[in-house]
This record gives sequence, C-alpha cells and structure tokens, in this order.
Amino acid sequence: MGCLQSILRKIIFITLLVAFFALGGYAFVKQKIAEYQNPTREDFIQKEINYGDFTDVSSDYQLTRSYNLFGYKKINAKYLPTGQKITIFDMKNEDRISVNDFKTKEIDGKIEAILDKTKDSIITFENFEITNRGNYLAKNKAIPYIVFKAKVKNVPFKNVVGTIGAYSTINIKAKDASTKLIFTTVDAKAYNPVIVQNLIQKVRF
Repeated sequence: MGCLQSILRKIIFITLLVAFFALGGYAFVKQKIAEYQNPTREDFIQKEINYGDFTDVSSDYQLTRSYNLFGYKKINAKYLPTGQKITIFDMKNEDRISVNDFKTKEIDGKIEAILDKTKDSIITFENFEITNRGNYLAKNKAIPYIVFKAKVKNVPFKNVVGTIGAYSTINIKAKDASTKLIFTTVDAKAYNPVIVQNLIQKVRF
C-alpha cells in the first residue's frame, strides 16, 4: 500500500510539473529570476539596505544581484564604461573573515589557506602576492582593503590584479553583525583602482 501511494505521489508530481511548464510556467520563472537579478535602481536601493545605502552611486555603475553555489548572497556593481564588475558578498557572520583580519594582517593567512585548498582545482590563483594595503573612506567610515596580483592557473599569460575589502553591518533579520566582502579582479593591464574607490566612497555603510 505504501509503495502504491509513493508511486501515485510521483505520478501526480510529474503531472503537475508538466502542466506547470505547459501553461507557461517556465516563462514565468524565467521572468521572476530576471526581475530578481536585474531590479530597477530604485528597487535595488530600497531592498539591499543590508549592504548599505547606494543612493549616491553614479549611474555608470549597474547594480544587480546574483545567485551562487556556496550559500552566500551577493550583489554586483558593474562599471559600464569598462565592464569591470565589483562583487560584494554577505559572509553571514564574522567567523570566517572579519574587518579586523585586514587590520591585523590575519587576512594574509586566511587567503593562503583558501588558495591551498583550491590548489588542485583546474583554475585558481598562483603566485598570489599582496602589493598594497589601505583604507577607503566611505562617508567618514574607513573600509580596509588589500590589493593583490596573481597568475591564473592553466590560463596562459593571464596575470590579474584585484582588490579585496571588508566592512561589517547588521542585517535586518539577524542578531549578529556580518562581514560584507568587496571583491574585484581584472586583467593586470586593465586594472584601475579608481573604479573601486569611486564606488565605495559613494556608499553609506
């Protein structure tokens, strides 16, 4: 009897799934995903306040959301004149990476540990080197960052430069603060630190 019920449930589920797609369900889901990933600027500013207030960010930066496979929510700011994308990850808490890690240089060891875990991956960073450290001043709040250079494994002649920064905010529905990690990386010849700087300085954290 139990086996029959299980089969019936599967048949009903498959039937409903087929009906859903036959009646335009795929187009509906696709539209909803597109709306989530590419909201209007007004909608983005209103709903992504956990990351900061992006009201004063130039329209040269296209603000979008992304899905990822690692459980971290993220938003993107694409600088339209050059195509450079800056991603801000919500790390959920401050256990893995914190703002203080940048101040104490603890971040160096954490990056090395991450790279060591991914060293056998098909594509990862090699010859990773931190070349600069500093703070962005965003509406009178200091945002620590590092600049790095590296070679992309198994990609010939691919040398990159990037920036990693961090700040902390308390999400609306969370009791504890969470680290927001700012990340961008581009071809070494195309790196322009002003693109990141101009974005961060316009956000109210």
